[in-house]
Amino acid sequence: MENLPSISRVIHRVMVPVIFVLGMAMFLVVIAQVIFRYILLRPLPWSEELARYLMVWGACLAASEAYASGNHVGVTIIINAIKPGMRKIMTMVIHLAVALLMAVIVYQGFVLSFLLHDQLSPALEIPMTVPYLAVPVGAGLILIQAVVLFFKQMRESPTDVTIHSELE
Repeated sequence: MENLPSISRVIHRVMVPVIFVLGMAMFLVVIAQVIFRYILLRPLPWSEELARYLMVWGACLAASEAYASGNHVGVTIIINAIKPGMRKIMTMVIHLAVALLMAVIVYQGFVLSFLLHDQLSPALEIPMTVPYLAVPVGAGLILIQAVVLFFKQMRESPTDVTIHSELE
């Protein structure tokens, strides 16, 4: 259990540059698409599809980072209004529920992804497994972060438990 926070840090160190590269690649593909379509009048048939798949992968991977840092969408007005001891329990239940949901999404996402192996994308002609794998991979990363946060909450005193949000 002592290694769980270090696993989270390794995921963070790997994912931030990967998400950045995916975002930059998407940006460059869209810029190329605009240049080729409107300036050179020779549209690239694959650029829109590639940009879409890069965005999906980036969003699925970034969801893990958002969850780990407490920046994912959540309703915190209720949990911040309850007593610290109950807040700790509620927060642990939330992380456990997220972990269970992500486990289901990982399993079903892999099942669906591999069912689509023979189907090719229209423009890139890659197996649809590639874009569909973004969901179970992202869910797997969220699952890991939820487990890390669950055990972190377990070790904290009830007064240390806070849920961060900008909107309440």
